[in-house]
Amino acid sequence: MSAEKPRGIKIEKIIKIAAYAIIFILCLMFIVRCFMVADKSTFDNLYVTDSLRTAYADGEVEIKTVRVEEEIAEDGYFAAYAFFYCPEAGEVQCTVRWNDSTYEYTDMEKGHEFAFYFLNEETGDKYPARAVDSAKKSIYNYRKLIADGVELGENARLTLKMEIRDGYESSQVIRYGEQPLKDYKIPKKILTKLGE
Repeated sequence: MSAEKPRGIKIEKIIKIAAYAIIFILCLMFIVRCFMVADKSTFDNLYVTDSLRTAYADGEVEIKTVRVEEEIAEDGYFAAYAFFYCPEAGEVQCTVRWNDSTYEYTDMEKGHEFAFYFLNEETGDKYPARAVDSAKKSIYNYRKLIADGVELGENARLTLKMEIRDGYESSQVIRYGEQPLKDYKIPKKILTKLGE
């Protein structure tokens, strides 16, 4: 008579299933994190301001845009995207995003409002940026920034500066010199708001 194999799940099988489950969960977390980092949908449209309305009322408003080449500042403290420039209004718009960990890295109290300004490196002109909208999603903080009185020459390099504390700033190039500004096709719903 042959010996029967013991019934039931073996410990090796339980360990194997647990290992696969852990690997699956880690992969899923990595994928979700990648989508969060790549999310540029918050404040990605043109923000209608009084300056833009005035320029629109005076005639056709021209909006220029450029793809921000660097995904994140050199030191990693913030990222910027959704850049718009209206020469007639002298207005620049951009969206910034930073991770909650930026507060720890910069020794700033959580929730501290960082100040931003644009620097025209061709002329040395600084344009203070004001936050006109804000949002928080998971571990990310978003601000829609607008600066007025901006003049960009054809070869102007425009850099966005995040003031961390006295004497210390984080920088991200928004537009490189000689990088062509492209026409932005204004969506109909924004054109309607401009005409209000």
